[in-house]
Amino acid sequence: MRSILIFCLMLAVLLDASAQRSETVRIVNDHIVRKNSIVKFQLKSAVGKENIYLIDNNKKKYPVQFLKDGYACAIMSLNPGEVKSFKTIRESGSASKAEVLLTEAEAKFTVNGKQVIGLQTGKKDLPAEIEPVFRRGGYIFPVLSPSGLSVADDYPLNHKHHHGIWAAWTKTEFEGRKPDFWNMADKTGTVLFEGIKNTESGAVFSTLESRNAYFDVSVSPNKKVLDEDWQIKVYNTEGDEKPYYVFDLELRQQLSSASVLKLPEYLYGGVGFRGNGEWNGKDNAYFLTSEGKDRSNGHATTSKWVHISGNISGKLSGISILSHPDNFRSPQPMRIHPTEPFFCYAPSQAGDFEIRPNQGYIARYRFIVYDGAPEAAFINRMWNDYAHPLVIK
Repeated sequence: MRSILIFCLMLAVLLDASAQRSETVRIVNDHIVRKNSIVKFQLKSAVGKENIYLIDNNKKKYPVQFLKDGYACAIMSLNPGEVKSFKTIRESGSASKAEVLLTEAEAKFTVNGKQVIGLQTGKKDLPAEIEPVFRRGGYIFPVLSPSGLSVADDYPLNHKHHHGIWAAWTKTEFEGRKPDFWNMADKTGTVLFEGIKNTESGAVFSTLESRNAYFDVSVSPNKKVLDEDWQIKVYNTEGDEKPYYVFDLELRQQLSSASVLKLPEYLYGGVGFRGNGEWNGKDNAYFLTSEGKDRSNGHATTSKWVHISGNISGKLSGISILSHPDNFRSPQPMRIHPTEPFFCYAPSQAGDFEIRPNQGYIARYRFIVYDGAPEAAFINRMWNDYAHPLVIK
């Protein structure tokens, strides 16, 4: 018995020593300027994944967080072609964190104690002027700037079915019927929030996985059409030029039956954004696209990104929406409303398509929220970093 105890103690010491052993990581950047970039790399040791940092030759420390695919990641800045070497260290105590805090009505994403966004579950009381048919969950609201301004709106009275950042299809055909999942007041289709599956907080990012369900309510009993899985990821970024928040949305849709969902050509549908109520009116919201277009000439054109901004309580603030190059029909066409702060990447503008069994639909977008005027060079740099991430294999 005594020999077994000694063996266990020795094994524990060896495991602890292995966890403490430093590892060298060599990061070689490509041709892209990277500032506060999410860099992925591999660590050989699978032991002791908590409180790991990279430390460079100048003794600057970079928190490390592990991903489900086995890679580790850290946020750092790199010049084109730059090569940097790091050592891994472990330190007790917690670094600044990106966190997910769950309540019945909302999942709150915070960075260093300040809320960035929320995921609504549909459990809040509706405003008195909103009819029950408009109740929704499974969308992002609020969307806050670093100064605390809310750049999004929820249940606006002129479009009660608009919600911060949300997703729905509009013109559809399913089993001979035409459910509209966007315009809920028509009572042919709806989207229900089914729940949160996983959450994770960490020094580099926080993440949440949730599910929505699309129902055809034009038939009795109502029939589920789509399962829609969301992954939201909020990064613990610190802007060098200016403060900004960065978060990603990945959306995956799968049919719930063997029936095809047809999506005829239409003006809007997909992932939408509704801006702050003060941005209502043709001259109160400003649009800038990656192709240099604005509200007057940007609708029904395509873009890699769009920035939407306006004054809130006398202060200019806004959001950049970056569309991933792997998205369906990328660069995707856009719906830009002529008088309201509404935007949507709308792949159905480019013609009919279908979601078929075992095929699915995937969409990815990155959002950058900051105060002040948009700068095309800044957004282009952020899009390049998003479209071509640095992965060290």
